[in-house]
Amino acid sequence: MRLSGLCSLARACAGVVAMALACSGDARSQDGTSVSNLRSIQLYAVGGGVVPFGLSNTVTGVDATDAPPLSIASATGGSQTPTPLFGARVHVPLFWHSSEDLSFGGFFEAGIQTGFGVQSAMMVFQDVSSSAGDFGSQTIQENFQIPLLLGVSLPVDKSLLFDIYGGITLDSWTQTLQGAESNAPGQPGFFGQNRNFTADPTIGIGLRAPVGKLTDDLPLFFGANAELQFRPGSVVSAASPNFAGQTYYGTVDPHANLLLMGRIGWTFGRP
Repeated sequence: MRLSGLCSLARACAGVVAMALACSGDARSQDGTSVSNLRSIQLYAVGGGVVPFGLSNTVTGVDATDAPPLSIASATGGSQTPTPLFGARVHVPLFWHSSEDLSFGGFFEAGIQTGFGVQSAMMVFQDVSSSAGDFGSQTIQENFQIPLLLGVSLPVDKSLLFDIYGGITLDSWTQTLQGAESNAPGQPGFFGQNRNFTADPTIGIGLRAPVGKLTDDLPLFFGANAELQFRPGSVVSAASPNFAGQTYYGTVDPHANLLLMGRIGWTFGRP
């Protein structure tokens, strides 16, 4: 993982929160228009990045020509890179409760966000087969995501809305295993690919603040969010086109992805 990339994402989200604090209005106001705006649907543009955590790559070569026993060798390692993520979300308040002592609301949020197919992890390997003299790589690319989330909003010190939520993220990502064999010079290499579409359990927290007053006709909102998506593992295989009985397997273990995002949005419609 590139520390500089993670620091840049953190600084960007911190900037969004600072802006929200500077411009925030009173989320706990009992004014009827304020409550009505809190109940209004909100459309957000979101942007930030994905940081893989605890991702483990393994490539295994299995030679069945001498079976039994099988000839098996493997390599583990690789690197992870923070990747960009941009999209839009619709925030739909389900209810809002206000009293002198307590104020909170529930919401549903959905949207679509894309990683533009950018590579988030890569492992380079060689010699997992003694007979083939192989070398190659295993990579992961981030395609697009559809979050489906339920949560609760709590006003904080009359200036911010604190969101806590959970649900699933429908997640499209690609795992690719490819390489060549030096003991078969000039011959085709091996290739295998999984285009995964998984339902990742997701939890998150966020801060939102209106710009100006909630009594404005169309108040803007700024915010920042942090989410953890728990992605399942995946296995892809590729048979050697040059050596009978030789097969390569690429494995990605289950792991978490951290999403750091800023957002800007506006209300539309009235309940």
